[in-house]
Formats: sequence, structure tokens, C-alpha cells
Amino acid sequence: MRAPLALLLLSGMGTAHAAAPDPAALLREWALAYATNDGARAAAQYTADARLWGSVSREQTVGTAAINAYFARVRPGAAGIDVRFGDFALRELAPGVAVASGHYTFLRRAADGSMSEEPSRFSMVMVRGSDGLWRIADHHSSRLPRS
Repeated sequence: MRAPLALLLLSGMGTAHAAAPDPAALLREWALAYATNDGARAAAQYTADARLWGSVSREQTVGTAAINAYFARVRPGAAGIDVRFGDFALRELAPGVAVASGHYTFLRRAADGSMSEEPSRFSMVMVRGSDGLWRIADHHSSRLPRS
């Protein structure tokens, strides 16, 4: 599935700080939250005991407070950030359990307006909570190796 961020944004989004009603909406809301650099908004997309193996982490980030801090961190030299989904697959493995895996690219805009890209790969395990909303329970992200 190829889903550029612009198409994701046009197809609707979840509420500003809550989890989403379906796995595809959760991916959209996660991308929007990432681009705000708002740790609380990003952390709201994860379960309370979620595990994040981030692209710039040497250790797993576990739980709401740690995930909040991870996404709210200062990115030196970045005046703006974004993420663009590339090819990925989204599958519901069992009722209330879905996995998405594929490629995304992190974008950074420097103060001088120059852009840099970090092609990466990801996998996210998403679960539907008792409230009917989907959240990320496990997330792995790593930069693509250079050829």
C-alpha cells in the first residue's frame, strides 16, 4: 500500500489527542502527532505500557511518560519535522490486533530552509482497547541501511 502523507491527511484524522477508531486512522493520527513535536499528543497514540524502539534510541522506551519524553525531545537544528509513509502493509491479525510494517521517511527542515530526509522502516502492533479505540502497543523504527 502506498500512502503519501498528503493523502493520509485528506482522508480524515482522529481526534487531536485521542487514539483512533481504526488502525488506518491511528497511523494518520500518529503521523500528525509526530509532526507537532508534542510528546503528549504522540504518547496518547500508545497503550500505557507500550514499548517503543525508536530510530535514535539505544534502549527501548517503555510507558506513557517515557514515550512522551521521546517524542517531545529537542531535535538540534530542526525548525520543523514531518514523516511521510511510503510502501507499507496493514493487516488485522485477529479481532482487535493489527500490524503495520513498511517504510516511512522522516523529514527535517533546518532554520535555513534546507531539508534532510531519513529513510526508515517500521513495524507497529496496534490493539483495540476496551473503549473501542486503537493504540500502538509495540513500535520498532530503524533507519534503512545504506546500500
